[in-house]
This record gives sequence, C-alpha cells and structure tokens, in this order.
Amino acid sequence: MNKKVDAAVLALKDEMVNAISELIKIPSVQGEPEEGAPFGVEVKEALEKALELGKELGFEVKNVDNYAGHVQYGNTGRLFGVLGHLDVVPEGTGWSVEPYGGIVKNGYIYGRGAIDDKGPTIAALYALKAIKDAGIEPGNRIRIIFGTNEESGWGGINYYLQKEEIPEMSVTPDAAFTLIYAEKGIVNYRFSKEAGENKEGFEIVELEGGEASNMVAADARVVMKGDLDKLLALLEIFKPKNKATISWEKGADALAIHVKGVSAHGSKPEAGVNAISALLDFLSNLELSKTGLQEFVKKVSSKIGYETDGNSLGIAGRDKITGPLSVNFGTLRYDGEKIEGVINIRYPVFFNEKRIKAQIEEALGGLKIEREHHHDPLYVSPDSELVKLLVNVYEKVTGEKAQLHTIGGGTYARAVPNAVAFGPLFPGREETEHQPDERVLVDDLVMMARIYAQLFHRILTKW
Repeated sequence: MNKKVDAAVLALKDEMVNAISELIKIPSVQGEPEEGAPFGVEVKEALEKALELGKELGFEVKNVDNYAGHVQYGNTGRLFGVLGHLDVVPEGTGWSVEPYGGIVKNGYIYGRGAIDDKGPTIAALYALKAIKDAGIEPGNRIRIIFGTNEESGWGGINYYLQKEEIPEMSVTPDAAFTLIYAEKGIVNYRFSKEAGENKEGFEIVELEGGEASNMVAADARVVMKGDLDKLLALLEIFKPKNKATISWEKGADALAIHVKGVSAHGSKPEAGVNAISALLDFLSNLELSKTGLQEFVKKVSSKIGYETDGNSLGIAGRDKITGPLSVNFGTLRYDGEKIEGVINIRYPVFFNEKRIKAQIEEALGGLKIEREHHHDPLYVSPDSELVKLLVNVYEKVTGEKAQLHTIGGGTYARAVPNAVAFGPLFPGREETEHQPDERVLVDDLVMMARIYAQLFHRILTKW
C-alpha cells in the first residue's frame, strides 16, 4: 500500500464531507426536460456542481451536453472508468431530518443520495485528488464519470457512451464491498386499462400510489363516492395481509382512504410493506362504477397482490448464481380515463426476458402490457483480471478477507464491458438507499476513498 497516497486521502476528509453535503442539497430527482436540461434543471445543476468541483480540484473536466460528464486524470495510456450517478429517487415520507439538508450528525451524512450515489461518487473523486496531491505521475488515464438518470432509464449514460471513449475496465461505487460479480436482469412492465363503461357501484374519484418503480410503495390513496356508511363499515373490518395501516377521512360526499406501508429498495421488495397491494386488496372486494376499473383491480390484485416472487404471474423461479426472481409493485395511477400500474422485475441471470413477458401477458390478459427500460443481466467471472485486482486491493487496505456477491439491484457496471460494482456498503452495514433517513458513515466513505486511491495508484502505475 502506498502510504503517501493513504495520508493524502486522510488529509482531505473534511473537504470531502463538505463537498458531499453541498451536493446532497440539490434535489436531483429526474424532472421534466427543458432546453439544455434533458433530465430537468435540478439534475443539470447537480452535474454542473460536480464538474465545477472537479475543475476546482485541478482536473480536466467535460460536460457532454448535460447528459453526463467526466473528470479525468492522465492524458495517455489505457482508460479506466469509475461510473457514478448524481440523480436520486424521490425522497418519499418518514424522514427525521431534511431529506436534502446534507446534515452530518452522529458520524453519518444524511440525505437523499448520501449512499446512492452522490456520497460514494464524490469519495471516488477525492481518492483521485489524493493521487494528484501525492504527486503520482499517471501512466494511464482514470475518468470519474457522472451519470444523470441512473434511477429512471439510463438515457444519460447511454448518450455519453455513444459520444465518448468506452473505458477498457471499470468499476461503479453503487452497491457493496467487496464486489458484485453478477447482477440480475431488470425490466419494468406498465399495464393499463381504460376506465370503461358506467355501472352501479362505488365511484373512484382519485387513485394513486408509489413514488417510483424501483421503490416499494410506502403510500397509496383513493378518494371514493357512493354509500359512505357501507364503505366505512367495510373499512372497519378489513385487515391487510401485510403490515400496512389504513386511515380515512370522511367528507360531505366522499371518503379519502390512505394506506401507509414501508419503503424499501425495489430489488428487495420483501423487505418493505407495499401500500398499493393492501389498497388493491380492499378495492377488489367492492363493486366499482367503471367496468374497466373493476376488471383491472380484480385481475391485478389476484395475479400480483401481495406477492413479491411472481408466483401467480407464472414467472417465479431462481438460479444458483443470483437466486430468486422478484417483483415490486412500484406505482399505480388513475387519471379519470385510464388506470395503470408499473412493476419492476429483477430476474436471475439465466432467465429469458421474452418468456417472462409472454407469461405476464397471459396472466394479465385483457390489460395492455408495455415493456419499459430493460437491462440485461451481468456476469463477470470471479477469475477475471478485474476481480482479482479489486480483491487484492481491498484485502491489502482493509486487512479483511474479500467477499464476492451477487445482487438484484442494477448498476452502471452493465453499461460497459468488463465492469463490476465495487462498494460502497461494507459488510454488516445497514442498507438505507431508497429509504427514509438515507445515510452513510463518514468513516466508511473515508475507507472507501482509501481503497479507491490505492486502486487508482495500481491502475496509473502498474496496469
């Protein structure tokens, strides 16, 4: 281990923490596209902030049409990439601190993006700064690449890779240590139905649930008209089959029902409590005033419902590498004319997406099914040069035995050839991404920066 580089990382700790806190203050959830801001003005602001920081630290920077950008050290030789992202999922509810406050307390940095993925990406940038401060002459090139809509489609990184050189080898600080050598395939399906003809029954005035497809829906809400006394009586005896809680407010001619669940990352839907599932369960027992709504609610409740394994959809299964398929019911919306939902599926590396879609079309017959952004599975051999290099660096810096993992989450590792996720979550740490009070230990970010700095030293001098 290069001790001069390691000392340089430790000297940058306070500056790094401040930079991460400032970046968290930008609420970079993907918004409506505007001229010069393909993913919304807040995402553009976060990209500009990160590139400005890179320039202040003395690096060459490039903004690729506000779709993505990079910081580079070195001008010749082979290109090594670090792919991070600056966009975040919506903050949701249930926070004990300001979601975009960038607050540091009790040894943690709090805020949306603290661990997914602003904190780790900036930690990698400061690892590169430590290399520069230590006077390491680069024999190769390292790029910290800033993605902009990783949470909602990958349009930014795909655009960037069409315009810029693709790294020969890459890592992404967007999962766990030691590293992730296999990632499940990821696909979203949107299913919808026109509201249909009028008939006798309860009228749905408003209906919505969930924040994003890759988050377990923590909230769902419906406003209904009809025989409110009967509706209240049914609510009194209804018990969700998960741990969701229900509250309601009676108006002059309508009843507003709110279902509260528990958010979790969409790759682990079993870790959350889905409010949409509980709400559809309740609605499926009612006669609704629109034929299309009735069909949608009953079918979706019976074929998806509370399940997170896809059993009733006919797609449940597993392989020996990445384990079981999972299904997250992410969002539900009704605009008065059409109702639609989105599920996020993580499927094992040896499964076939076309077959999955065919099974869903059969199970949800009568509904319109559309495939949205799809990412193929990732597999990098544990015996590869990249994996062996990362294992060696990790063990030398931490003194701990390396652990290789597979995940249901999706990272930028699958956007380029020869890449894996490398950090930032250390073994035994609580997973807080996509949840209220997202946070990361400052000491863990420092350790990650120390690991990355030694990796960079190896890449620049011995690769």
